[in-house]
Amino acid sequence: MALKKQVTWEELRVGIFVLVGLVIIAVGIFYVTGAGGWGAKYNLKAYFANVDTLQQGAVVSLDGVTIGNVQDMRINRSTSNRAQSVEVDMRIEKRYQDLIRTTSNAAILTQGVLGNEYVAISRGYSGEMLLDDGVVPGVPVQSMASVVTNGAQLEDKLSTLLTQVNDVVGVIHSGKGTAGAFIYDRSLYDRFNSVAAAAQSLVGDVKAGKGSIGKVLVSDDLYNKIDASATHLESVTNAIQTQQGIIGKLVYDRAFSDKADQLVTNANGLLAGVRNGQGTAGKFFTDDSVWTNLRDASANFKDVTGKLNNGQGTFGKFFTDQQLYDNMTGLTGDMRLLVGDFRHNPKKFLQIHLNIF
Repeated sequence: MALKKQVTWEELRVGIFVLVGLVIIAVGIFYVTGAGGWGAKYNLKAYFANVDTLQQGAVVSLDGVTIGNVQDMRINRSTSNRAQSVEVDMRIEKRYQDLIRTTSNAAILTQGVLGNEYVAISRGYSGEMLLDDGVVPGVPVQSMASVVTNGAQLEDKLSTLLTQVNDVVGVIHSGKGTAGAFIYDRSLYDRFNSVAAAAQSLVGDVKAGKGSIGKVLVSDDLYNKIDASATHLESVTNAIQTQQGIIGKLVYDRAFSDKADQLVTNANGLLAGVRNGQGTAGKFFTDDSVWTNLRDASANFKDVTGKLNNGQGTFGKFFTDQQLYDNMTGLTGDMRLLVGDFRHNPKKFLQIHLNIF
């Protein structure tokens, strides 16, 4: 009969330690891959153009709160869309399922600057709840590599800019260009200084009331004149409002307005009569016979003046015959002598002789 082997305390202790170690390992595995809990879970998918350094088991967060882990990543061979090149499977705690909806999206972010990458899901406030194996739309996020590349490009541009700035500073130091001349040219400084002194002197003259501008700004005369003009204008406005003067009556007096309207109506009627050939003025502007008579009269007058210029007729000879002019001049002289003799000895011309038969 075989004897039963008794388990020693040392062997039992080793077995207990091994069992505890296995439990600790299992708990660690579930903690890493099971979103830190033993509750129910469900699966979600997301598609990205690339996943960079994202690893299996990476954290999945919802607005910064850890809700699951990345289960698997694979190349998506069933698509021709570059933005869905990689499929990421995530295992999420089911208690957060009502917070992830069709309006949510997923992005691959980095913890800090050089930390591990993780999947960040945004909370959905509308839309339908995503069920098991649902797809969270992935959004492109600038990767760290692209950030580094852009940083290098930015550094190159800054280096080029600094080189150009150094060149500009060197040109200024050499006194070239407008800026260099402004900084280092003493004569330019002296001219600016003289301009400033002249401006200061001008301001002093203005403050002292000198010149036209000074009188305008300092003297009260202009203010008083403007105030008086405003007072006069106010008086005129009051007179108009009280219906005084022609403007006041024109604005407020209905009878004056009616008379003006009647005057305009009569003027329009007069002009209409003239246009229709009524009256003397109308015939003058519309009757061709008046124009013909005027034309004939001007032609006759032109003919008469032509004859006078040519010495034709009595009046023509009167204006152009030199002998007639001399005779008239002599006659005028004789008449002047006769009048002189008459004034000197009137008895000579007033003697009366009576003859008796």
